[in-house]
This record gives sequence, structure tokens and C-alpha cells, in this order.
Amino acid sequence: MTSEENPRVPLKCVSMPGLRHTVSAPPLLIASTHTTDYACCNCGTVLMHAERDQVHNLLIHCSVCGSYNETDA
Repeated sequence: MTSEENPRVPLKCVSMPGLRHTVSAPPLLIASTHTTDYACCNCGTVLMHAERDQVHNLLIHCSVCGSYNETDA
């Protein structure tokens, strides 16, 4: 569940994940609550709640559209 009050930041698209480990979302990944909504680079689905600069080196596979999203821009 997302809040309209949270700022929304698009993640960076990655074309090929290579050998990196990925996690899938949704379901929503929650590192912190009442923070920033990080959205899929392609479809805009919110994939993660986290503080800015809290999560690094994470590759998120969007289970809605299939895009790969990187947390480090």
C-alpha cells in the first residue's frame, strides 16, 4: 500500500541483469515506512519503500511488467 504523501522516485532500468542476484516485487519491499516510494522504471509500479540512499546494489525485477530496476542510479 502506498501513500500519496510519499515522494516517488523512478528507479533506473537495466537491460540485462547478467549474473547479479535479483529480488522480485511486488509484493512491495519495505526497508523503512513513511519514506520514499521507489517505482519501476517502465510501468511506474511502486516496488520499494526506503529512505533516500538507504538501499544500494540491489536489482529488482518488476513482477508486473518484467523490467529490471537498479537502486543505484
